[in-house]
Amino acid sequence: MGQVNAFFYTALLICCLTLELAAQNRPLRVFLNDDSTSYAGVRINGQLWARYNYNNPGTLINGEEASRFFDISVRRIRFQTYARINNRTNVTLTLGQNNINYLTARSGEIRLLDFYIDHQIHKHLTVGGGQSGWNGVSRFAAPHTGRMLTLDVPAVAMPTVNQTDNILRKLSAYLNGQWAKWDYRFIFSRPYAPIANTRIGQVSSFSYVKSGVQSAAYVKYQFFEHESLVSPFHVGTYDGNRKVLAIGAGFETQPKAMWHLNDAADTVLTPMNMRAVDVFGEIPLSHKRAVTFYAGYFYYDFGPDYIRIIGLNNVGGGNSAAGTFSGTGNAWPAIGTGHIGYFQFGYLFGSQKKKEKWQPFISGQYADYDRLSEAVLFFEGGINLLLDGQRSKLTLAWQNRPVFDEIQPENFRQVIRKNTFVLQYQVRLE
Repeated sequence: MGQVNAFFYTALLICCLTLELAAQNRPLRVFLNDDSTSYAGVRINGQLWARYNYNNPGTLINGEEASRFFDISVRRIRFQTYARINNRTNVTLTLGQNNINYLTARSGEIRLLDFYIDHQIHKHLTVGGGQSGWNGVSRFAAPHTGRMLTLDVPAVAMPTVNQTDNILRKLSAYLNGQWAKWDYRFIFSRPYAPIANTRIGQVSSFSYVKSGVQSAAYVKYQFFEHESLVSPFHVGTYDGNRKVLAIGAGFETQPKAMWHLNDAADTVLTPMNMRAVDVFGEIPLSHKRAVTFYAGYFYYDFGPDYIRIIGLNNVGGGNSAAGTFSGTGNAWPAIGTGHIGYFQFGYLFGSQKKKEKWQPFISGQYADYDRLSEAVLFFEGGINLLLDGQRSKLTLAWQNRPVFDEIQPENFRQVIRKNTFVLQYQVRLE
């Protein structure tokens, strides 16, 4: 009961503090020549979490089993500098880190995330390279984490996050551009060596061999306003300020990315193939209102029976003998070989006299993975309080996830569902 009180007292404190915050509306930018074609700027983005989690069975916190846990953490921090050398050449540098919580604070060093350069060689074509978040497959494979509709990025849209990349970033060369109503990107990457357990078995996992180059693309058709291509990242909401409707499709493939043992105990190397189609829209309405929606279908092939258990910003320190297939803390089977559907929906409304806006939202994931005996269902609901757009935003969210376990040999089924409550404050200066 004390942890419940701590959560709500902390939530109240954060609410009171955010009401006193004010952000300037002028870009943090300096111009380097008289005609303003060359400039440099800074962006800062951060998200703080106060969370009350109902842990998966058997979760250990400091070596003791804990059925629930309250914590405060830094979900995400970004420091970005960028420069336009001339009207065609851009340089971007980003430092940051994710998931600084009680388990990671002493090792939560700031990482180099982005360093890439691009040059527009034609009005319809830009080329670039470096470590960047230019990704294909789907819209939110490259998500703008400072402008999301929901609490966080959908895990299903990050199929290789921190597995063969660095917080979604890869060492890549890319092409992108816009022509008429079309928007396109093509990426060629040399993935990092996998950091997870690469022991080979009958269940597919990432191979520890010289794999091929990753190729990816995402193409979308825009019916109304054009979205920007200056950054690789896709926005989750425009706060009702733009009219957007975009239909997209993408893929990612990599030879010899996966391996497993067949029945004769021979090593089998297989490609990684992913496909997706999706639609995103934001339609402004009268009286400062707007609807925002997203829906996507994904087919992932990581080889036979591949499943990845993910707990975003997980605080579980391990599992006891009472643990389940879903793992520790807030983890669940988020990614795997199979078919997945995902959606988001939000409704924005505000007052004619006040600057603040409210934005309730819901999202959900349905996944039919080859290894599991029943579908995976994940739900999220919440509300954003936009104190100053995305520059100062408060989010209260509820997540409901499945816990799977092996009922009989190779029969994995949902045994229980667990909840998480998160209060997030986001500040964004640019």
